[in-house]
Amino acid sequence: MFFRIIAQTRLTDACYSLRYSPHILNQLAIVSCENFGIRGRSTIQLINNHDQLIFNWSDALFDISFVETDPSLIISGCGDGSINLWQLNNTNSLPLLSLREHQREVWCVHWSESRSNDTLLSTSADGTIKLWNFNSSPMVYKTLLGHESVVYEARWHPRQSGLIASVSADCSLRLFDIKQSSNIVNPRAHPTEILCLDWSKYDDHLLITGACDNRLRLWDIRMITNAITIFEGHEAAIRRIKFDPHRRDRLASTGYDGQLKLWNLNSTNIHTEHICKDFIYGLDWNLFEQDKLAIGAWDRIVRLCEIILM
Repeated sequence: MFFRIIAQTRLTDACYSLRYSPHILNQLAIVSCENFGIRGRSTIQLINNHDQLIFNWSDALFDISFVETDPSLIISGCGDGSINLWQLNNTNSLPLLSLREHQREVWCVHWSESRSNDTLLSTSADGTIKLWNFNSSPMVYKTLLGHESVVYEARWHPRQSGLIASVSADCSLRLFDIKQSSNIVNPRAHPTEILCLDWSKYDDHLLITGACDNRLRLWDIRMITNAITIFEGHEAAIRRIKFDPHRRDRLASTGYDGQLKLWNLNSTNIHTEHICKDFIYGLDWNLFEQDKLAIGAWDRIVRLCEIILM
């Protein structure tokens, strides 16, 4: 395997999140925060092969999500507890809407990938997950409770509408089925704070979590009491993990050790790239082109990378 950086974008501040567009080839949305998100402004940059669009915001922005049903809209999660809706074809740099329901920072926003409805989830340091309906006037239609601390990330299942997985500083992994009003919990999925998760794009029952114990754990939701596999190799907390959308057996992870690791679910092979000396908060696979991914770090650089199989 050969790994190379094919392009770099320099930011004014530390990268907190990035996402590839599900609509437009090579369009990438990047969130960066002044003073590492502790205080100050934030910037949203949209880049692609030809253009660049920039929005500025007066508070920290910690996550971003494309609206699956409308390529002209994106959502951001804010440090003041609000979520902001931005219109990409609007020259006005202010958000189209700013909605506040959370009591503390919004750490994650994720639009339902099933495209069966206009539904967003948001997670917060207030310990809640809120579900938003955008079919008519935007509103919260359900609040999911159960976590006892910061909910760092939650993800809609990519195919099973209504199924949500979430992870928290309370060390738990939770599954919410909003159609059945059920809640399955593993209260000690890791011995430390769990920072990230992702669903497999090919196997409906598989998901992965990453935590401050420097480990990834692979779970089968049909028997969630014990992890199927524990992946070791990171030297610090794991901040992002992403299953490869083009390959069933591969996933990528980044963390506070400045490393990118590529894992194969069917072997013990690990490919490691030492990207930088800073925290890596941004990670996403290109949805249209195989073997390409983007990495954004606190060194203020977004790297567009390519994997070449020998």
